[in-house]
Amino acid sequence: MVNKNSSTRESTRSKQPLVLSVLSLAIALSLSTTVAAQSNSDENSQLEEVVVTGTRKVGQLPTETLSPIDVISGSALEYQGATDLTDSLTKLTPALSTQRFPIADGTAFVRPVVLRNLAPDQTLVLVNGTRRHRSALVNLQLAPLGTVNQGSQAVDFSAFPSSAIKRVEVLRDGASAQYGSDAIAGVINVILKDNNEGATINAQYGAYTEGDGDRINFNANAGFGLGADGFLSVSFEYSDSELTSRGQARPDAAAVADIVGADNVPYKGLGQRWGDPEVEAYKFFLNSGITFDNDVELYAQASYMDNTTVGGFFYRGPVLAPEHMINGRSTLIVDTNGDFLPDPAAQSLIDSIVNAGLNPADYLTADANSPSGWVLLNPIHSEFPGGYSPLFGADINDYEVVAGLRGDINDNLTWDARVRTAENEISYVLQDSINPSLGRLSPTKFNPGTLTQQESGLNVDFVKTFDNSPMNIAFGAEWRNETYKVGAGDQASVELGPTFAQFGVGSDGFQGFSPQTAGKWEKDSIAAYVDIETDITDKLSAAVAGRYEDHDGFDSKFIWKLSGRYEFNDAFAARATINTGFRVPTPGQVNTLNITTSADTEGNLIPSGFYPVDHPVALALGAVPQDTEDSFSYSIGLVWNAADNVSVTLDYYDISIDDRIGALNKTVDQAAVDELTASGFQNADLLLGSAASYFSNAFDSDVSGIDLAIDSYFDLASGNLNVSFHHNYNKQKVNNIKPGTINASRAFDLENQVPNNRSILTFDYSKSNWGGYLRFNSYGGWETTGGIFSPGDASDVSKYGSEILVDLEARYQFTDNITFAIGGDNIFDTYPDKEQDGVFQFLGVIHSITSPFGFNGAFWYIRATSSF
Repeated sequence: MVNKNSSTRESTRSKQPLVLSVLSLAIALSLSTTVAAQSNSDENSQLEEVVVTGTRKVGQLPTETLSPIDVISGSALEYQGATDLTDSLTKLTPALSTQRFPIADGTAFVRPVVLRNLAPDQTLVLVNGTRRHRSALVNLQLAPLGTVNQGSQAVDFSAFPSSAIKRVEVLRDGASAQYGSDAIAGVINVILKDNNEGATINAQYGAYTEGDGDRINFNANAGFGLGADGFLSVSFEYSDSELTSRGQARPDAAAVADIVGADNVPYKGLGQRWGDPEVEAYKFFLNSGITFDNDVELYAQASYMDNTTVGGFFYRGPVLAPEHMINGRSTLIVDTNGDFLPDPAAQSLIDSIVNAGLNPADYLTADANSPSGWVLLNPIHSEFPGGYSPLFGADINDYEVVAGLRGDINDNLTWDARVRTAENEISYVLQDSINPSLGRLSPTKFNPGTLTQQESGLNVDFVKTFDNSPMNIAFGAEWRNETYKVGAGDQASVELGPTFAQFGVGSDGFQGFSPQTAGKWEKDSIAAYVDIETDITDKLSAAVAGRYEDHDGFDSKFIWKLSGRYEFNDAFAARATINTGFRVPTPGQVNTLNITTSADTEGNLIPSGFYPVDHPVALALGAVPQDTEDSFSYSIGLVWNAADNVSVTLDYYDISIDDRIGALNKTVDQAAVDELTASGFQNADLLLGSAASYFSNAFDSDVSGIDLAIDSYFDLASGNLNVSFHHNYNKQKVNNIKPGTINASRAFDLENQVPNNRSILTFDYSKSNWGGYLRFNSYGGWETTGGIFSPGDASDVSKYGSEILVDLEARYQFTDNITFAIGGDNIFDTYPDKEQDGVFQFLGVIHSITSPFGFNGAFWYIRATSSF
């Protein structure tokens, strides 16, 4: 292990994934020969878990399916330091990844989960086999703060309490033909607990070795019987996570602290904070079912989350005496000649303030040396003697309700009909900031606006079996509606005060959504599918699926999938799939309008930012309607049951995607101005030189890689040992970049910012009242450019070395009902390499901002569990 201050890496570290792979295989095979005779066939393990994802055939094990599937138990998710499903999933499945960007607008607290380094919304998320709704967040953040996520609108995994989860099935294969739009990379199916009795309560407390990031988590699950064989499983979670800080003082903040004292500069002289946000969340899940006398089951599931989170923004310097020669924030002072003194205020500005019945002293500073008697020094500056760093956060409310009926028409035909409705709402909050145009009358807290995603759907599914045939035919239909809303911010977040042309417009840091940008957009879609699976011979199984979908505003699609598996003998089999897929842009992606308004010296308002593709500005720049992202993928795999208690799977995959969505970042030129003017667009000339972005089909990509999974379980020393090793090698290639779309730096980051190699080696042991695990998480090296701070030609590449993080937990059951655990994540306090980008270094970043495992160091925790 290396310590957090190390900045160099030995070349041997590139061999870590290979070493772990060989070591784990050797351990598994040697143990299988020495203790296989003790193996308990009733041991609960992934080897014996029946799966329901990727197949509609009942009773298949992960090693029997035609597509590769990972099964993660609910206990594996609960028994670790991470309490957010976003983190706990990615610590257990190497094909999944996530990142933590402390300053990235909404992406800082709605962290997408990525499968195989594809966009997070190219993975479909299900709950009990039903599509889960998206977050309202459309990721707009530019590279490197969200390279993989940019332009996506995905599911918020933080809404799931671990206490509600029975298991998670990760289908590592394209499945659009089976499940519909979005399932290009694969499917994550969260299976909820369905217990009809018993209760479990967990209380956990932990903190980082740096002394911050205190985390409290309380969760519970209880099961109740309904009727003769029904159930009601209720789960609850409360979590409270404090902020972390791993940055260093910015040079400008340090200079200010030397003058006014560190206590007057945000974060005790650092200026701004690099670390996790504060998060407080309440989560609730319900899963239920009751069967009537006619064998018809009524079932329902419901969820609710209330999440409050607060992060940070960049530091804004104060106004100091001119002899200190420190530039003040432009929201506080106008100094055009660089003498560190405020410019005189024009008499016309004073007259306009007075004529409006306002007091100039609320907006300017009196100065007898100015001809007008006033200078362009914002009087609110005195409230921030050491500068200010706005706090940016959100109140997130999320709910979903699913209700359905299912039963048998006869012994060979089942039916399932269900409806769902869901909403995710993000209400932004900005604190410790100002609307500079309001002077000292400005509030310091704002509500910049609200994003809302609403979804509803209707599904009807049938499964047909045959008495004298292994054939299984599933077919059905689906209707979906998606609605996306943007709600305007409060008046102070968008208001134009009398000095807006001098100091700026709206709330500083995150300008509110104006009434003009607010709106509501929706689309409907319909689909029908058929999925046939059969055993052609005793050794050969095959499946074919086809699906037709029609979405408002897009051409209809027919997609298909072929799968096969050949069993050479009881120990060895081969499997393969080939499929087409697609993803339809969401109403949020199509209609994103996120405009920041500035003003010129004459008070003319100049908008810049993201436009919908049908907006006049986007059309003048050459925008065309968005099309679907289309994929073609295949996989070839081997399954080896090396012993009754050891399985090995090896799968190669290749996923080609055409017309991926990307942000086009352009500058409004004279030709665009002329076209806007000709179309009647008012004041088009003011847009000349302004920034304009919109989402469009920008590039193609090809992702290929290898998944290796070794799972084993043994009876060892009167206890049970589970050993697993999972490795993912993944390589992405960006190609066919359309002119004027993403630049070379963005393409480079897409290909290299997520490590190509990820490995997880886990030893999980239980004996009598004792239990625990030792887990090694290996992350290969990665490379990145400066993104928005780079020249755009990928000439500023930073390289970061590989790391191995070690997690450890020990548990002891004191009574039949009480268990205590102590553990640590990243117990050797491993940090990524030092940040190499000069801009981020100046901003106070110490360790790589693009780290796949963050940069918080070791986290230690204790947990008490009561079961009854």
